[in-house]
Amino acid sequence: MELAHQKEIASQFSLVQENERKQIAKLLHDEIGNKLNIMFLWVTNEEAWSDERSRSIIAELMPKLIETTRNLSHSLYPSSLENFGLILSLEDLIAHVDGQLNVLINITGLYIPRDIAFEVQIYRIIQEFLTNVIKHAQASHMWIQLRDTDFYFSLVLSDNGIGFDSRGIEKGMGINNMESRLNSIQARWKWKTKADGGTRLLVLIPKK
Repeated sequence: MELAHQKEIASQFSLVQENERKQIAKLLHDEIGNKLNIMFLWVTNEEAWSDERSRSIIAELMPKLIETTRNLSHSLYPSSLENFGLILSLEDLIAHVDGQLNVLINITGLYIPRDIAFEVQIYRIIQEFLTNVIKHAQASHMWIQLRDTDFYFSLVLSDNGIGFDSRGIEKGMGINNMESRLNSIQARWKWKTKADGGTRLLVLIPKK
């Protein structure tokens, strides 16, 4: 049974990686490749380059390309985890959220840093939940609550959005990715959500 469980975790994690590759490929094509093509046409066209409006558009595109490239690099691997740890990396993540969503983080107890593999999974779970809130929840607030004790590590993610009926909706890629990551760190979790009642993800990881 243990061997079958490990195989299931490996299979789920492989699916998560494949989904992430698809998302990165789409981002490279749609957000970076297309903008670079437009800029190349303008830059190599003497008439367009001499036009003030064209130069203004190029100047507007450059910061967007830089930001998209930064986000893509961060999505491939959050290097800030190695340099600054989980808590500061989460604060950096929420600092770049659009002002329409207010994200609050609360930490109970002194967080003891874990190995990088564990922290990457926790970071990705929170990042995926945040992405889902922004895309689908129509929420104004999201809360991240971390508790670290001698016996367990817990994480509660919640929002005040529209929620969903967990009995009547098929889990999307984002939720499946989170659950695969939770399996990989042997966490226990529970979803609490209902239409127009927000969504909560409760995670408990006992310490051995």
